[in-house]
Amino acid sequence: MPKPIQKIDLNDMRLFVSVVQAGSLTKASELLDVPKSHLSRHLTELETSLGTTLMDRGRRGVVLNELGTRFYHRAQEMLKAAQLAIDDVQDNLQSPSGLIRLSVSTEVCRGFLMHHLAEFLRLYPDIQLEVQVDNRKVNMIQDGIDISLRVGSVDNDNVIARKLFNIEFGLFASADYIARMGMPSTPNELYGHQLIHKYDGVPWLFHHKDSSILIDAKNRFICNDNNLAGNMVGDGVGIGMLPLFDNAWQADWLRVLPEWQIDGVPLYIIYYKNRGAVPAVRALVEFILQKADLVKSPKRAD
Repeated sequence: MPKPIQKIDLNDMRLFVSVVQAGSLTKASELLDVPKSHLSRHLTELETSLGTTLMDRGRRGVVLNELGTRFYHRAQEMLKAAQLAIDDVQDNLQSPSGLIRLSVSTEVCRGFLMHHLAEFLRLYPDIQLEVQVDNRKVNMIQDGIDISLRVGSVDNDNVIARKLFNIEFGLFASADYIARMGMPSTPNELYGHQLIHKYDGVPWLFHHKDSSILIDAKNRFICNDNNLAGNMVGDGVGIGMLPLFDNAWQADWLRVLPEWQIDGVPLYIIYYKNRGAVPAVRALVEFILQKADLVKSPKRAD
């Protein structure tokens, strides 16, 4: 029964090829700037691991035997393949490429993300971007999602969640609605108004100085999308609670109860730990983080 071959050190193979190409241990030692004894020791370790000699080492240089010649050609091929693999990774680090699938809710896409996607694609021409706009909570593995922008806390040990910013909220109504129904001066006066509510949104809890008031009024219109709620506000249906993105309101909207604060919610960018090292994923994550730093929530609408 043949003796099992021990683990081969790739560096020993590299030194072996270098010695053969140089023609002698002395010449290889000069070219590699390493001691001749170092080369001799590693060549011996390589032959010991293989269980056979590969060359004769004499004063006139090295002479490969039949197995050594075959091993030399295969070793060259392996080292070239290894270098190609290294070069491929380094090239991708310099120029990220490939397909990224990103999931985002409609309001976050409209209020934040979509304003920056064209710039990202210009910066990284070799990246393909597939954006899934959906208000449901996706399963990143089953849906093949690389990156997700999600509101609220994240409870998953397998993902990395990095906070982008807090989404702040405010009450809005059209000028036409306020002209018809009047402007409320306290949260309790909202009970006399038509309210537009996102049923999976933040509670209507208002804070001002040391006072907190929770409103649980009957809603005229209920949905699960802030963009639709915004359309209802614009059409004069009632007063709606909307995120304070830069494009959250229209020119004829009025801010309602601007002095009362509403609890915001954190927005996170999420990706699985084993995907964070992928150059294209890392490029998009860092890009979104940079843009998030520029987000400023306006305190009032004119």
